[in-house]
Amino acid sequence: MFVVLGVVLVVLAGGIVGLVLLGDRAVSDAGAEERNCCWEKGVTPAGLGERIGIRMPEEATDRRAAVKRNSRYSTGILAFTLAEDTANGYLSRMVPEGTRMIANIAPEPDAYKGDAPFTRLGLTEPETITSDLRKTSLCPEDTGTPEGRRLRSCVDIYAHDFASGRTRIYVRSSSG
Repeated sequence: MFVVLGVVLVVLAGGIVGLVLLGDRAVSDAGAEERNCCWEKGVTPAGLGERIGIRMPEEATDRRAAVKRNSRYSTGILAFTLAEDTANGYLSRMVPEGTRMIANIAPEPDAYKGDAPFTRLGLTEPETITSDLRKTSLCPEDTGTPEGRRLRSCVDIYAHDFASGRTRIYVRSSSG
């Protein structure tokens, strides 16, 4: 009897472990499906820039863009690279006087959990960068700067001085 009871307990325990592992896989599969779902096709950096009100300088290189839609809103991600002095001039025309871009003082490797990651563009998430990063958030009603008044939606802007004399500008914008 004890042998039968022992066998039943082993089978039950094995079944429970199997269900837990399948449940973890289902959650992992759902997460992967969510990350890969609903990306718009044919998005260009120039088109997305126009859509959210970000004008990229002509000197911008390595231009990348993507838009992800869900049932409530869409999120656009845009990145481009400028010479450091051009980036500083551009940001001074974007960010209102008296607004300071702040450093990412407490980055964590998994800090960004949103549904539109820059990894989609083959880039590091700016929220995880530990040095030489500045960031701010702007909304159309908050800024009257030459570049800022073009905004059509709120944006998070990151500037990463990633190489000597080179700055990558990251922009994330969500709209309803």
